[in-house]
Amino acid sequence: MKTKSLIAQSRTFHIPIDRRRFFKSMALASAGFTLPGYLADALTLSPQVTQGPYYPLANNIPLDKDNDLVQLNDSLTAAAGIITYVSGRVLDSNGNPIRGTLVELWHADREGDYLYSTSAARNPACDPNFAGFGQFLTGSSGAFKFRTIKAGLYQGRTRHYHWGVTIPGQLTRTTTQTFWNETAYGLNGNQWATQNSNDNVYSTITDAVQRASVLLDYTPVPGTTTGEVQAAWDFVSGLTPAEPAYPNGGSLVAAGTLVAGPSGSDARYKITIPAYTGYSYEIYGNPTIANLAWGALPFSLSQTGAIDRNIYTAASDGTLDFYIEAKSVKGINYVSNRGPGAKTGTPGSGGGGGGAGGPGGPGAR
Repeated sequence: MKTKSLIAQSRTFHIPIDRRRFFKSMALASAGFTLPGYLADALTLSPQVTQGPYYPLANNIPLDKDNDLVQLNDSLTAAAGIITYVSGRVLDSNGNPIRGTLVELWHADREGDYLYSTSAARNPACDPNFAGFGQFLTGSSGAFKFRTIKAGLYQGRTRHYHWGVTIPGQLTRTTTQTFWNETAYGLNGNQWATQNSNDNVYSTITDAVQRASVLLDYTPVPGTTTGEVQAAWDFVSGLTPAEPAYPNGGSLVAAGTLVAGPSGSDARYKITIPAYTGYSYEIYGNPTIANLAWGALPFSLSQTGAIDRNIYTAASDGTLDFYIEAKSVKGINYVSNRGPGAKTGTPGSGGGGGGAGGPGGPGAR
């Protein structure tokens, strides 16, 4: 029997394929996550399963590592496949939302190829328009949302998504996978040899209720004619979130100062923070939707240098300057940090990012 849903009735909405409209329309998703009285009397902890071999290498992760895997940067060409939305919340075992949780998603493209496969370079077989990886930092509602494509099939596995969830105060991510509640068919229309029942990950989840909790029902997005589908799924953590203090206190929320860009007329925004040895930093634009999420932003370490990174580990204590291309929608940015000992995005069974969030920020990775 499947677990009781944490949301009595999800609100349906159509999100168009246009990238900018996608982020604006995410506001519609938040309404279903903030109404009281919708918790079931008992929550099922999400099962922990293998991270798998294809968590992307640090240099394979897209520069725009946001929650839209369908389009890269400002490209007008979308990834091939059925547009798919997954939304939900990160909750503790008592049903309380956990803010500042880093939610990561990665999976195979329509043809069954991963962004990272066997070498340090991006897998050339992977759809060049598919991001392959995305991340989301939850706000106070604990809600997350991704736009991606239906995962492809490859030998030995049924259709699945990989998830990494790092709650504040943890140095490592918790990994799990979600599956389709359907019979899997290949692109040629033939039934796939590996189904949920004989998949080497799904079949090893011994608790039947936990196993059912990661078997998702995808339904058509109302009003669309292109086959878009959606599913709701809540990640329930058995860990207790913590808000570690940043060295010497202070907030890592900053508005940014307008400065000239590389050509003199191209504006950039300078963000300055106190940095400490071994801490890794990421920049998030302030949310376009109140209390929902912060979008990861690429940056440069110099005023005229290339916008070429999305994470930086400080080699010494001191003041650190970041430069971003665009002002946040509401004028502020949050600099997330991961403390010494937290991993910065490499494959392996340990996985994980963790660390401290400055007071006043949405939390930590």
